[in-house]
Amino acid sequence: MYGLGIAKGMWVTFKHIFKPTFTIQYPEEVRPIPQNARTNLVWFEERCTGCSTCAQACPDGCILVATSPAEDGSLNIDRYEIDFRICMYCGLCTEACPYDAIQAGGTWKDVTDDFDSMYRDKQALTKFAHEHLKESGFQYPNGMQAPQDVIKLIERES
Repeated sequence: MYGLGIAKGMWVTFKHIFKPTFTIQYPEEVRPIPQNARTNLVWFEERCTGCSTCAQACPDGCILVATSPAEDGSLNIDRYEIDFRICMYCGLCTEACPYDAIQAGGTWKDVTDDFDSMYRDKQALTKFAHEHLKESGFQYPNGMQAPQDVIKLIERES
């Protein structure tokens, strides 16, 4: 029976020997990240209304949203913080957000070994989102194009 197992293994090897390789030479080549991959969360302040459905949907409680009423009846977002140290990247916050203000869409460059930098406040999240938009041609992770006023704001920051 040993010969049958070896023959099956050699058959698998023989089938794949003539196929093209799919190895990616990182960091020279970067593997494309699928649109719905559970990667780092990107929060877009211009899309957020402060409804805090993302914070309510988070089972870990790593999202903090603090708002105050504005004069026009909307909400001012005073604080928006994500603690990636306890986030399990389940994606429930992205599903709960009715305005697509929080989306999964980080890259491999988001990886860090600094534990304290994984806690991001409103300013750090906004900076991260603007960098993401610049690198992706002003396109949100879900495929939508950013509005012109957001593009102009990001270009003025540069």
